[in-house]
Amino acid sequence: MANGLQGTVVLGFFALVSAPLVAGGIAMNDLQEKAVIEVNERIFATACIRYKDASTWERWTTPLGWKFGWCDEYLHRM
Repeated sequence: MANGLQGTVVLGFFALVSAPLVAGGIAMNDLQEKAVIEVNERIFATACIRYKDASTWERWTTPLGWKFGWCDEYLHRM
């Protein structure tokens, strides 16, 4: 009986400690995602010029395409 109680206490403690950590990690991830979107909104007009002019082959095979793949979402606004 004592082992069952100890297990319950340990499990409860683990839940109390881990739940806020997981929730904080999720909240931080959402915050970072929003910050990236805001930065992309501000800089797409100047950052995506080379990406817009690149061929499909260049977009798929060069670091330019890999780094600026997010520009696809903004090309219709340029």
